[in-house]
Amino acid sequence: MLTGGKMLHIGLLIALLSMSGPEWSECYEDTFCIEAEDAGNRVDVYVRSLVDWDVTLSMDMELANMQADQQLPQVHSVSSQQRFKALTLKVKDISRSWSFRYDLKWMTGDFKARHAPGVVYELPFGHGVDVLVGQGFHGTETHHGKYAIDFDLPEGTPVRAAREGVVIDVVEGYKKGGVHPAMKIRANYVKIRHEDGTIAQYVHLRHLGAEVAVGDRIRTGELIGYSGNTGFSTGPHLHFEVFSLNKDLTRRTIPITFQTARRGVVHLQEGLYYRRPSSQLTSR
Repeated sequence: MLTGGKMLHIGLLIALLSMSGPEWSECYEDTFCIEAEDAGNRVDVYVRSLVDWDVTLSMDMELANMQADQQLPQVHSVSSQQRFKALTLKVKDISRSWSFRYDLKWMTGDFKARHAPGVVYELPFGHGVDVLVGQGFHGTETHHGKYAIDFDLPEGTPVRAAREGVVIDVVEGYKKGGVHPAMKIRANYVKIRHEDGTIAQYVHLRHLGAEVAVGDRIRTGELIGYSGNTGFSTGPHLHFEVFSLNKDLTRRTIPITFQTARRGVVHLQEGLYYRRPSSQLTSR
């Protein structure tokens, strides 16, 4: 019922009245760095990724005696440990002091990512059981405007990857669940980035319930954790959604289809039970 840690960060508003040397750098949570190089009459601003997945960032600036060579704010997506020049700030009058301040927002994901056509997902649990969809796309409880699925899974049920990809985020330290607003940011989850840049999120896992780590490459059907009741939740279940980013750093959830045992390839419907096809093999 909750999308899991939103990962929208507001960077510190930094003022650089002058630069202490030819280079300056500020890094954010071991994910990326903003770097500046002083070239006398200009400052070149770079973004350097520290991870193997996508990050979208939006940068605005306040300038004194400087002019940006591109329109602000700037939105960029960076991945795979890239380093690229985001923009150049030119000093208008070199005889006067100059300064710039920046305001930074960022989020994991690529605003240019588009879901690959024809991809069908596997149900994120094992064989031999019928599982109820307690809340479906645009559900009236907590899925307003979202293509998300809540599977009614008892706590401790093995959760399996619905599609292959790379683990980009894991949270498993929370112990409790409930409907207090403070619980909305206290759910355990695993996020997996797919080849097309979209991200699957498996939410409300039990305490210490993840069986994967950041950087792991995961096959479809592989065990990734165990269901639970952490975060904003009225009872044990697994919240599942696939999303990409918009340019304004909001999420865009995607109406995906699943392969099911008796109904074929379908959009799952709230209030119906679904079973994983027995022909689908799982690992671990």
